Amino acid sequence: MAQQIPAAAPAEPKPTANSLRNPNLPTDPKLLRQTIRPAPSPARLRELYSTPDPQTLPSVSSLYSGNQANNSTTVGTPSPNPNNVLLVVPTANASKTDLFVSYLHATKPAHITCLTHRQIPAESGVGEQPYDGAGPRGALNRAVHAVRALLADESHRAAVVGTGVGTLLLGVIENFIAREPVDGTGIKDAEGVKLVPVDYGFIVLCRVSLLDGTWTWEVGISRGTTLPREYWQAAEKFGFEDGEARTYGKVTVGELLQANIGLDKADWNKPLAGVSRYELLEEALRNMKVPWPEVATGTRDASTAPAARATE
Repeated sequence: MAQQIPAAAPAEPKPTANSLRNPNLPTDPKLLRQTIRPAPSPARLRELYSTPDPQTLPSVSSLYSGNQANNSTTVGTPSPNPNNVLLVVPTANASKTDLFVSYLHATKPAHITCLTHRQIPAESGVGEQPYDGAGPRGALNRAVHAVRALLADESHRAAVVGTGVGTLLLGVIENFIAREPVDGTGIKDAEGVKLVPVDYGFIVLCRVSLLDGTWTWEVGISRGTTLPREYWQAAEKFGFEDGEARTYGKVTVGELLQANIGLDKADWNKPLAGVSRYELLEEALRNMKVPWPEVATGTRDASTAPAARATE
């Protein structure tokens, strides 16, 4: 089922470091050892997300509305080439960006004539600490919001049109906590069932054609890392931006681990579970199909492109 992607709302003010310190939380990492869990099955993964409603996707045809796709009408402005790809990563996180840049350059097909990248930070709209289905939703939100930000920024638009980019490739990672029932219960959210918090990374690769307006989605998910129960419960006590739905958390577990133990809030996985978050994400990314543009047999007039649509 497709979903609508609302415009990004400004994030709420973050708590101060002092307010995150809690003398009641355990601080010995040796007592907080965690385990790695398998990635959810393909069937379970499909339950976690739905691609955006095609009618809500921003139209990209305006980028080249003044140019003919086969013969540029502006002197010095190249025609859009579908094999000229711009990777857009909607985050300021250099480590996540490097994952996409390295993997795409390593797997780039011969017909891709140019591959560049640009960071365009975009809001997820699902709080600082997403839970359950909010994680995948936040990743899809970031992808759409990044394209909206690109279209609204003259410098981004000029970089695309000025170099003849014909394809955007969006790379998004959203880590989230799944509240999973204890193995063997087969029950979710039932009163009295003990839940286990597990950190997963949801990955989106989306191709946006600037010639015909199509959006093609590929998704993946990493193996998970269990979290210290005390820290998860403490994070939830800071509240949720979506009220009783309790999926848009205001404080991340990583922030609490950093404030109380000094662990890296973005990669507490390594000291507690022995595997870096970025190793898990890279592993998942390498298992994904990159939606590269197909070998072009011709070009089309971008000014006659249809409204944006999505395919899976």
